[in-house]
Amino acid sequence: MEPLTFPDLAPADRDLTAEEHAWLGALARDTDPTQFTVNLGPSAAADDAGPVVACDQYGTWRAGRYIGELYRDGRVIEIRPRLGIETIAHWAGAALNVRITPRSGEHTGSQMLIAELLAAAWRSAIVDASRHGPPGIRVPRTHTAEVAKGRIDVAGTLKLRAAGRPQIASVSRPKNLDNPITRTIVAADRVLDRRLHRPGWRGERVEEVMPRLRATVGARPTLPTHRELASVRYTPITLPYRRAAELSHQIARHRGLQSCATGDRADGLLIDVAELWELFLVHCARRAFGAANVTHGTALTDGGALLRSQQDPSRTLGRLYPDIIIGPVENPVAIIDAKYKPLADPRGVDREDLYQLNAYLAAHVQGPHPLGALAYVQFPDQARIAYAETRGPWRTSVGHNVSFARMPTTESECVDAFHELVNL
Repeated sequence: MEPLTFPDLAPADRDLTAEEHAWLGALARDTDPTQFTVNLGPSAAADDAGPVVACDQYGTWRAGRYIGELYRDGRVIEIRPRLGIETIAHWAGAALNVRITPRSGEHTGSQMLIAELLAAAWRSAIVDASRHGPPGIRVPRTHTAEVAKGRIDVAGTLKLRAAGRPQIASVSRPKNLDNPITRTIVAADRVLDRRLHRPGWRGERVEEVMPRLRATVGARPTLPTHRELASVRYTPITLPYRRAAELSHQIARHRGLQSCATGDRADGLLIDVAELWELFLVHCARRAFGAANVTHGTALTDGGALLRSQQDPSRTLGRLYPDIIIGPVENPVAIIDAKYKPLADPRGVDREDLYQLNAYLAAHVQGPHPLGALAYVQFPDQARIAYAETRGPWRTSVGHNVSFARMPTTESECVDAFHELVNL
């Protein structure tokens, strides 16, 4: 059956039948996008998921901010990147600090792009995690011998002596590579290698790491369950492997890499383009002002709450972490929130986005007031200037300057636009 094809944030590329309208309604009602979304990096956008598809007041179905494929009841919905494969690959490459070369000439829909993005995110996670060595997990091992191996087990030794045995009970904690992390990573590597069908996709560092892992657990290990993976106790050195293992588990379960639509439950995989846009803007801001002068909101842990309980100040309600802070966190020069949505009339600026930005700025009323800005995408098909742009810049009642800007989608132009937006 022909898939339903949408560009992200846009209607379908053909007229829909009544059955397709009903199928989309069931998909929108029953589907939680967070269950199918792979996060390519830490982002604030992941905390505020939008719908996969939504129907407007005129009865027109539009895709949300995701790209990918979902399968259900013998039907497939494919959401393709509105800005093109090359642009999305460039954003992901900049955010993950890797090179992604999409094969746009192949008639494979979004599946090949998804596979390339997954491979890039997986490669980046493995490289970051393996900086301090392989994913060895310390496992307790008991010994009974004439000499101690590790920590002496006092209770066990007393039992041996009471039984007339002149031996020592001890417990060692050697690193063991045969663990759920290793098995999950090797299983994901096999899925990606079978899907990509090209040499060199792993990169040099991953090519060095994988032979040792395969030698430990075999080329086709049994995939651990979610419970097994969640039970792993990470040390500060092995903690980076948590993200690598979670991403590997999603890949190893073939999420988004199959091509059939069976069953009455949705299956598939989605990439959040709003997340990629946020990560791309963070990358461009750091290029414009230096990494030390730019803080990503996901790095903030203290003071970012809208409300605190009077009974227990540690209890908070509401999140107050903007996407990008330029300058010192306590006294920022600019606070910028990324918005992967069109800035066009008659829609203009969404009311909730105005409230959100005003809440960020209200936390900084002492001293020089920071600039507040919403950074939208500069879509090529929307050349008309919006009211929020023509009448700007704006000013809050307290005195903060506020701008609504459409940022370019290429790296060099986006860096220049940041310089123009924030006069440093």
